[in-house]
Amino acid sequence: MDKDFWHRRWQKNEIGFHMTDPHHFLQQFFPLLQARLTDSVFVPLCGKSPDLVWLREEGLKIVGIELSRTAIEAFFDENDLPGQWTDETVIPFCAAEGYKLYCGDFFDLTATELSGISSYYDRGALVALPPEMRARYAAHLSSLLSSGSRVLLISYSYNQSETKGPPFSVPQQELEALFSENFRIEILSEEDVLWSHQGLVERGVTQLMEYAVLLIRK
Repeated sequence: MDKDFWHRRWQKNEIGFHMTDPHHFLQQFFPLLQARLTDSVFVPLCGKSPDLVWLREEGLKIVGIELSRTAIEAFFDENDLPGQWTDETVIPFCAAEGYKLYCGDFFDLTATELSGISSYYDRGALVALPPEMRARYAAHLSSLLSSGSRVLLISYSYNQSETKGPPFSVPQQELEALFSENFRIEILSEEDVLWSHQGLVERGVTQLMEYAVLLIRK
């Protein structure tokens, strides 16, 4: 899966992965991020997620990254935010009060862009990546975060033979393999959510578990 795949999805508005409401796991487990008012939270592969607005309303500043400029511009337009682009930096970004969304590849981020950030929310980044990219994702995430940083991660588990991703199945055993070296891992909740993902039902998925995970950088 390459960058062009995601650019095409956004350009054609093929965004069945986009949720219109903030994720209930985010609302339920947000306190575990231990973020303080005016802290920044980082959201990878953020698209135009309503989670960004919810986090901002909780008093946090939002730093995100998204490949698609179309998605970023849609986020600012749909939320009536006067986003201003800065294209002279290594990774261009669009910003408004409380928001800074980089337009580029997550793997191009350095600790410089995330300086001072210790809260991280992944609703759809890990599960968007095929197996051969997930170990690289975990390693890069580890390199970006300092000891004690907290990650609220949401993942799926289903029979991958029933359909191709994304979203991909990333079961708990794989999370252990990906993150246990550098993070403490706590499974917070697990729910059967097939009823709310009709697109996956139409693709042949017969059972879908969604779970929330807390990662704490060692």
